[in-house]
Amino acid sequence: MCRFVVNPFCENPPEFDSSLASEFGRKDIMSLHRSIPDYAGTPLVELIPLADKLGVGRIFVKDESYRFGLKAFKALGASYAIYRYLKEESDKKGEEIPGTEQFYSSIGWLDKNRYTFCTATDGNHGRGVAWVARKLNQRAIIYMPSESVKSRIENIENEGATVILVNGGYDRAVKKCRKDAIENGWQIISDTSWAGYEKIPKWIQAGYITMFQEISDQLENHTIDYVIVQGGVGALLASAVWYFKTNYPVVKIISVEPVGADCLLRSAESGAGRPVSISGHASTIMAGLNCGTPSKVAWPVIQKGVDLFIAISDNYTRDAMREYYLGKPRIISGESGAAGLAAMVAMNMSERLRVVRHKLGISEDSSVLLINTEGDTDPVNFARIINEG
Repeated sequence: MCRFVVNPFCENPPEFDSSLASEFGRKDIMSLHRSIPDYAGTPLVELIPLADKLGVGRIFVKDESYRFGLKAFKALGASYAIYRYLKEESDKKGEEIPGTEQFYSSIGWLDKNRYTFCTATDGNHGRGVAWVARKLNQRAIIYMPSESVKSRIENIENEGATVILVNGGYDRAVKKCRKDAIENGWQIISDTSWAGYEKIPKWIQAGYITMFQEISDQLENHTIDYVIVQGGVGALLASAVWYFKTNYPVVKIISVEPVGADCLLRSAESGAGRPVSISGHASTIMAGLNCGTPSKVAWPVIQKGVDLFIAISDNYTRDAMREYYLGKPRIISGESGAAGLAAMVAMNMSERLRVVRHKLGISEDSSVLLINTEGDTDPVNFARIINEG
């Protein structure tokens, strides 16, 4: 099953609020990430046989399964947001902190357990927050849906964080995190936003710019016509929209979500121009995209810059995981990580999506960029899906 909506609000080129450039365009983002001892640019690989199979000219994949040894990209946002938060706090108190080039390599400048950082997660963002907290010798408390798989819980606990399981889905975990943070004086580091909580999610979105700057450098003189990006609450998607529509205005952006957790698609479909929340919790293997409410700060960017919204069922994602694994070079891609390729598979297999693919102009001459946002963060299910194929 799949659904799609051609975005009625998309502007070409979009006129973004000038305040976005003050965050997304900052020079300290990549400088900060390069200060992290574990930093290395993740690979950008070309999949030539797969491009032939799917009827396009070239497929490039940014493989975030290598990021910081965490198998996912999320720590880019968490590390930058926590830096900006601590810098703002120190400025208020007249304290000095290390500059971006020494921030994560300096030792002992921050009192142990001075702060407690908390967030809600389906796995990868929570691990990123916990990883950053551990580097700074601070506490982390991470809220997760009760059905979260064991490996993702253990990954976060191995970073020294406390995990609290919440009955229900991601949105309920967000509500519980907000309640407890207010009662205990903890600092939320969330990649989704709501009324009154907008600054830190903007910093997280800005932190993802490092990934896209790496891609631009790695592409050298190659051109990209289409970028397919995972939806979720929209933080990564908003960052991609701003970067590519600002630097490569003719590029078309495609958002992909699971059917049943397609809050971005439904927001565009509503025709009201406002973000729409979905009640309940979808049953999907794409845990990192199983979100019911768009981020308040991400949606205005997405609304202006995404050309097409696609929602797909899990069978396309399973096929995509196997295509990555059996391809040359081999890519280890988790359920959410394979969603971009799954959208391409769906556009080849679904008669309805083949029509929209044609209307969008995707052809045998097109170059497509995909982002493998995670590796095998659930090794048991990963092995099951690969072996089934």
